[in-house]
Amino acid sequence: MKSVAKVVLPVLIIALAGISAAWLVMSKPQLQPAAPQERVWTVSVVPIAHRDIQPDIRLFGQVVAGRAVELRTLVAGEVVEVGETMVEGGLVRKGELLIAIDDFDYRAGLDESRAQLIEARARLKEFQARQRMQSVALERDREMVGLSQRELKRSEQLAQRGTVSDKALDSARMELTRQRQAASIRESEVQAEAARIAQQQAQIARAEVAVRRAERDLANTRLVAPFDGFLSEVQAELGQRLSMSDRVARLVDAGRLEAAVTLSDAQFGRLSAAGGALVGVPAEVHWRVGGRNIAFAGQVARTGAHIDTASGGIDVYIRIADTGLEGPLRPGAFVEVRLPDSAYVRVVRLPESALHDGNTVYV
Repeated sequence: MKSVAKVVLPVLIIALAGISAAWLVMSKPQLQPAAPQERVWTVSVVPIAHRDIQPDIRLFGQVVAGRAVELRTLVAGEVVEVGETMVEGGLVRKGELLIAIDDFDYRAGLDESRAQLIEARARLKEFQARQRMQSVALERDREMVGLSQRELKRSEQLAQRGTVSDKALDSARMELTRQRQAASIRESEVQAEAARIAQQQAQIARAEVAVRRAERDLANTRLVAPFDGFLSEVQAELGQRLSMSDRVARLVDAGRLEAAVTLSDAQFGRLSAAGGALVGVPAEVHWRVGGRNIAFAGQVARTGAHIDTASGGIDVYIRIADTGLEGPLRPGAFVEVRLPDSAYVRVVRLPESALHDGNTVYV
């Protein structure tokens, strides 16, 4: 029995498996093939026409300061006054006070220089008066020389007649010599006075320079804005003692903001070949901020000093018009710049998406 069961059981299992497989094959759902349908593509149609077109070159860059200066102290001293706008981001007008340094020493130095100048001028007048006096005395000495010459001549004539002794003749000669020597000494004194006057005039010139220097130092105790602009990197505070040439702040000219962009080698070549120099070419500057697009007019102010050896590009700076303290534009803003490209005669302008494989268009 056991041997029969070992044979029959596997056979039954195999039979049941065959019956199940046949049933699964017979009960499989039959799929009906669907009829092929034509695919439809939605396209945009653009009418074309030949015309002269000058496209724009769109570049991206940032706003930079066309003019910025580092404000430094020209004199040393304690800061005794600070302007209200002397803060980070402060808006200052030309001539507005930024800081004032204690001017006591500089005012005293100016008074001392002026006193030395007055003294030098007074001494010059003294020398000039002495020279005039010596000149008058020299004229008198020369007159005495003339009289002595005439006296000697008369004595010589009388001596020839024998009416005057040799002693009287020698006395006349000695008097003439003495008068000539006195006139010579007087002339030397007049020349010496002239030299003293020249020296004193040089002293006055030095004193006048000292006065002008003291006046300038006194004026430099008040640091004012050289032009309208924005303050940054402010470092001076009330009560701080500053040395000469210490940095106070950085001032950016609000009326000279520029957009710095880079032209590729191909773009620079096209623009240079089309119109020659780039300076003066009109441009548009667009600043997108707060969901708005603020447009500014501008023109190319200058090109960079060198060409990038790696990329072949060159920096271009566009002067932005209508900027000032009231405007929102600041250095560092990211902007889009549009420059007029080369002009093309009788061409068709199409969207880039209309080109397939670079040079195929479907009509």
